[in-house]
Amino acid sequence: MLKELFAEAIIGRDAEEFVQSDIGQYIIGCAEQESQEAMDQLKHVYPWRKRKITELQNKIWRAESLQTWIAELIIKGKQATQQLESED
Repeated sequence: MLKELFAEAIIGRDAEEFVQSDIGQYIIGCAEQESQEAMDQLKHVYPWRKRKITELQNKIWRAESLQTWIAELIIKGKQATQQLESED
């Protein structure tokens, strides 16, 4: 259990550092931009263009998922750190 908590704490810290880095900011910015562009396009797609709708929905899902996964790593890392500190 302690081993897992340490691993989660380290990965969470690494995720935070990644988000704060230039590369992390760039990738998150790209994900946000891709999601927004796909959402804008989705607003104007004819309803019978099912393949295009699916393509745009997948772009939005991918971009939002990236951000969610990183956020979850950070949250789990903070929770693990708090548990480790409370056990001391």
